Amino acid sequence: MIFDSHVHIFSSKIISNVSKKNEMISKLGLQTDSADERTTTHDLEKEIKNSPVDKCFMLPTAGVHEVQKVNETCIKIAAETDFLYTAGTLHPDYQDNEAELERLNAHDIRGIKLCSFSQGFVLNSDQTHRLFHLVQEKNNRTNHPFFVVLDTFYMADIYFGTNPEYNTTPKTLGELVNRFPRINFIAAHMGGLTAPFYDICSHLLPSNNLFLDTSNAAHTLSEDEFIHLLKTHGPGHILFGTDWPWFTHTAEIKLINRLLGLAGYNTDEKEAVFGKNMSMLLGIDRNE
Repeated sequence: MIFDSHVHIFSSKIISNVSKKNEMISKLGLQTDSADERTTTHDLEKEIKNSPVDKCFMLPTAGVHEVQKVNETCIKIAAETDFLYTAGTLHPDYQDNEAELERLNAHDIRGIKLCSFSQGFVLNSDQTHRLFHLVQEKNNRTNHPFFVVLDTFYMADIYFGTNPEYNTTPKTLGELVNRFPRINFIAAHMGGLTAPFYDICSHLLPSNNLFLDTSNAAHTLSEDEFIHLLKTHGPGHILFGTDWPWFTHTAEIKLINRLLGLAGYNTDEKEAVFGKNMSMLLGIDRNE
């Protein structure tokens, strides 16, 4: 089974706004041509039916006042398909995070997506640490723990005009991994989209509770850098992801499969990256 661990259902407005940022598109290698035709679950389903992908994991985020509404919408969207799983989202300033975690648990939602730059919070603040303590406490009392997916766009402030303090850096992410060992963290984009490669290697050391997803990163890292991260973190801690709608499935599978081969991954190790690792985090039968 091939599991795309990083997809978005974006509105046409978001697609349009991003598509106007030519410098960022060039920097990230985004494939914005026809992205405005990839905005619905129907579009996603149509594409994966023409690719080897079986399942996808949707990553929503929300402002502090929209957390519950966004979670309700995404739970409903996922329930209406047979191929889509969803994360939930929280916010450090949301007043009912504990109740929301209970609600996500009741719907068997295991992933929590956070994007500090778009949600507008400081990753290493006391308020954010309180949120992670809450998640870790929940994990200490269950056999079905939550994991956290963090966006890692290092240059978000430059291209979106957000507060630089809201950026997720390899350093702040690495500190969280060490501080909260009972939370599995997924660092999107191989740990630091557009971050200095030295910072990624220095601060995101291999750890039992750290996973890297491949989304977008093969278009910003050099081939040697990407392969170095594959070898450093190993096949049990890499997740295949596309960042759809910015990249399409067939082309990304071919690209990542080639890089895994160059890193020396065998067939079983490739299967871990393309599906088994994500299935494990979600606690699902990979054959379902």
